[in-house]
This record gives sequence, C-alpha cells and structure tokens, in this order.
Amino acid sequence: MSGWSRSFLNPSLVSALEAGRSFEEWLGGRIPGVDYARISADQSTRSAVLAKGREAGTGIRHQHEENIETADAFGVAIVRFYEDNGLTAAQPAVVRPAFVEVVDALHCRRTTDGHPVQALVATERERVWRLAADFARVRQALTVTEEGLFIERQAVFDLCSTDSTGSASACAEEAWRTKERIERHIRRRAIDGGTPGGRRRFGWLCPDPRSGRKINMLRDPDEWPVLREMIESALRGTSWNDIARKLNAREIRTASGNRWSGATVRQALTNPVMCGYRAIHGQLVQDPTTGLPVVGQWDTPATVDEWQALVDLSRRRGANRGTRLTNGSPPAGQGPQSFRKYLFSGYLRCGARRDDGTTCDAKMGGCARPTANNPDNAVYVCAALDCGGTARNVRDVDRYLEEIVLSPLSEQRSTADGRQPEWAGTALLQHLVGQRESLAVEMTDLEARISGLEAARAEHRRNRQATSAGRDPSQWPVMSLAQRRAAIAGVLESVTVLPLPPGRSRRAPFDPGLLRIRRSA
Repeated sequence: MSGWSRSFLNPSLVSALEAGRSFEEWLGGRIPGVDYARISADQSTRSAVLAKGREAGTGIRHQHEENIETADAFGVAIVRFYEDNGLTAAQPAVVRPAFVEVVDALHCRRTTDGHPVQALVATERERVWRLAADFARVRQALTVTEEGLFIERQAVFDLCSTDSTGSASACAEEAWRTKERIERHIRRRAIDGGTPGGRRRFGWLCPDPRSGRKINMLRDPDEWPVLREMIESALRGTSWNDIARKLNAREIRTASGNRWSGATVRQALTNPVMCGYRAIHGQLVQDPTTGLPVVGQWDTPATVDEWQALVDLSRRRGANRGTRLTNGSPPAGQGPQSFRKYLFSGYLRCGARRDDGTTCDAKMGGCARPTANNPDNAVYVCAALDCGGTARNVRDVDRYLEEIVLSPLSEQRSTADGRQPEWAGTALLQHLVGQRESLAVEMTDLEARISGLEAARAEHRRNRQATSAGRDPSQWPVMSLAQRRAAIAGVLESVTVLPLPPGRSRRAPFDPGLLRIRRSA
C-alpha cells in the first residue's frame, strides 16, 4: 500500500504573517504546538466502491479537526500540521516522513520555518507511536526541556511516569498481537472453508447484509459466463494480453472498474479460488487432519484440473520473468521484487490519440529490442494493450532527459551550498551545554538531554550530506538506479511522448520536440 506525507503551516498563521503581524502577535500568549495525524489505510483508496463515496484524506482531516478543538481547549496554538496518510506505525521498516519531521521539530523546539514549538497534539498516542523505539524518540524530544507537552484524548499525557514506558511496550505488543490475531483468523476461516474476503472478485456478487450473503460467495449471473469464457480461452492457448484486449473491446471492466491487462487476467485465472482452494503466503491451505487442500464453500468457475493447467501455463510463460502464483503474497521466503531496469520507465506517458479522440496517457516502460548491429538496443514502449503505437529509443530519451534533470540539480546544489542553513537545535544545545558548565557538576538528566540533542544534530548532518549528494550532478555516473530515479522525481512529474508525425520514418533522427515535459511542483 502506498502512502503519502506532508506538513504545512497553520493557514491562520500564514494569513497573519502576510498581513504584517508578527508571530508573537498571532500566538497571543498561547502555547505554540504542532499537530500530528496518521492513518494506516485511507479507506477511499482501498477500492473503487469506497472511493466513490469518500474523499481521499477524510480520516486525516477528521483527526486534524479534532486536534484543533483539543488545542483550543488547552490554550495551544497549532503552528504546523503534520500528517502521514496510509502509513502504518506498527512496522519498524516503514518510514513515516512526517513523524520524523515532527519529532525533529519538537527536539529542536523549532520548526524548519524557525517558529518555536513545545507541545504535541494528537487524537491518541497510537497515532504517534506503536513501537517502543518510536515512543523513546517522542519522549526524548518532548522532555528536552521542562515545557514539553503531549495532549491526547482531551488530556495531558505523562511522558515521565513508569506507566508511560509501559504503554509504549504495550503498544508494540498489541500491534504484534493484532497482526498475529488477524493472520490466525484468516487461516482458521480458510480451514473452515469460509469465503475469501477482501475486495469483490470479478465473477462473484458483492455482499448483501440483509440476506446474509457474504462477499465472493455466489456467482454474478452477468460476469460468470465471461469468467468461463476467459478460462476456456486461456486453456485453448490464447495469451493473457489477447484475452484482455477482447474484454476491453467489449467494454467489460474488472471488479474495480478498471481496464483489463494481461497481468490482471493472469492473476484472476491462476488464483486458487477459481477451483475452491485458498492460499496464504504462497502455500495452499491444508486440512490439519488429512493434509489435503481445503475446498471452500463458494461457487467455483473451474475444476481443480483446469486451475492446475492454468497455473502450469502461467509458469511456462513466465519462466524467464519470475512469475509466481498470484494470491496476494510472494512465496514463503521471498519478498517483493522490483523489475525496474530503465531510468525513465513510468515517468513517460503515451501521447497517442485513441479512436474516441482521447489521449492514451498510459505509462511507457523500457524493453530490450536487440538488433544485428546493436544487441543492447532498447526502447520505451506504450504498455496499453489497445495502443502500443508509441515507442522511442531508450538511449536517445535518456540522454536528452538527463540534461533536463541535471540542470536544476546543479542550481539546487549551488543554492543549498550557498545557504548552509544552521541546524534548528543549535541554540538550544548551546543553552544546555552552558547550563552544564555553569553548574560544574554532572547531572544525569541534563546529560541525557544534551546527548539526545547531539545525536539529533549528527542525524541532521548525515541527512543533509545525503541530500547534497543527491543534488550533485558529478555523482550521477556512480549513483544507483534507485538514487537516480529519486533525483528525477524531484524534477519531473511526467513526460508525454507524442507519436511520430505521419510520413516520418522510424529511422529519422531523434526529435526532442515530440516530448512534452511536466515538471514537479
């Protein structure tokens, strides 16, 4: 699941500053604070059905609204809002950019805009941390001075009590137990033959609470014949792409309302639910007593032999592409893989016109097209099944767009090197060090605060060096593909590739005028 993060100044503060008022005048004696909102899964992005009835970011907006009410009740002025949408706090490997930014602001007692902050407002602590390590970071940031304050559930949270540390461990344990409980529930339902949940699958009816009908249980009378056609066509040897083309030509959409692709056809037909089986993490669910695959209680469009034939067909076709049995999870012991090999794959968009006058706008990806004279030849091609009419040489496109990307990177590096902004926590660190020297004694609490700030300063320097390296065009040749694509993302949003004009030969020199560049905001 992909997520996004952002932070922004309080609009009322922006208006006040634009009107010529000072920050202190806007603050009006209130406690300066920050607001943090997080949601693990934005419901509007989880299915086409929910997206129609719910605006993206609704959950985050509701948290902000509640936090504003809480802040007003405690005399806190929200200086800056921070939000992580669609990002879990229960996985250590998941980076929450807004969380990192808000912790740094609280540790330094100053936002990146230079405005002082000392309080954190959230709807509940679980929105901020679920792991003990994250709680430690928040606690260290808020207790760097005596004025630190965390308000949640309409109450001030005591960060220094023994219960606080216990709650962090409890959050981490609860996150682990919740995940384990869900996995156990899914497995038990599968062993009982219960219907596969999740989104509605093509061919089955949606749930009906009034009649007690569960999702993906009974066949859809309109889609079921189409699903059987797909199975029979594939068994006759028709390619996944050809099946998808025929479905799109008939204006038949997926269960989510999207156009079909070869990948979505293959994923649908090779899923074990076709014959009544279930798979979890790439393994068929087996009866603990007999050791045989459990047969579910839902309608099935294929026999076990037909499904096995489809799986064997998929494996033969994908032997050189690492194709796996698609049940939503990679096989045991394997993680998700990225097959990006070409620099601007995904950034390019097809500019060909469809028969109805609309622009194709499908993503273009790179693929090898070796020739006798150039065995390394590759082209970017349109990925749409009913288009495929736009293609450009990878080498020519990369050379031209690299210049477009490197030029602003050089300007950004020059500007950044010229500024060399001071770390926001410098003044606070100097103040605490001065306190330690004036006391002429070692104080454990004071030492811990100084050590925490020194660690934050070191982390800030490492991040700045990494960012500077990413802006350095001289480092481009030694950058990894991932680093280059990250740099591209900061410059380009997309590039529309127009088809060759009528009568122009494919052997004609590369024409950059057929590229329409859209830069990142």
